[in-house]
Amino acid sequence: MAEIHTPYASLKRLLSLLNGFVAMSGIILVGLGIGGKCGGASLTSVLGLSSAYLLHVGNLCLVMGCITVLLSCAGWYGVTKESRGMLLFCILSMVIVLIVEVTAATVVLLFFPIVRDVVLEHTIVTLRKNYRGYNEPDDYSTQWNLVMEKRLSKYFFSSL
Repeated sequence: MAEIHTPYASLKRLLSLLNGFVAMSGIILVGLGIGGKCGGASLTSVLGLSSAYLLHVGNLCLVMGCITVLLSCAGWYGVTKESRGMLLFCILSMVIVLIVEVTAATVVLLFFPIVRDVVLEHTIVTLRKNYRGYNEPDDYSTQWNLVMEKRLSKYFFSSL
């Protein structure tokens, strides 16, 4: 039999597609969280405690990504089983998650200049205290030199 094209069938497809996009965004958040967790240790060892907030951002991305993926799976289940209760739960939960994300982004953007100045000051103090020079064999100087060489090579080679 041919499939009936009704607005309800189109809405089901649209909701399934939307849940697919939501699941992909959750997977991207999980990937960013894993990257922040794995890459944050080397940055913390170079810059000290001033960059430890990156580990918290990695945890936040992991948690929000997992919640988003679970909610999209619940929404997809609600669409396929035509469960109004499950769809209502999914939509209300996603609205709450969206409100939390927008609030967190607003707070971060509002206080970003203050936090940037505090972190920069702490980083400069830490560098002055621990950095010994370019050819010094200690771990701190070696790691900082590697970071700076990567940045300089990326800057100079990207402009060519």
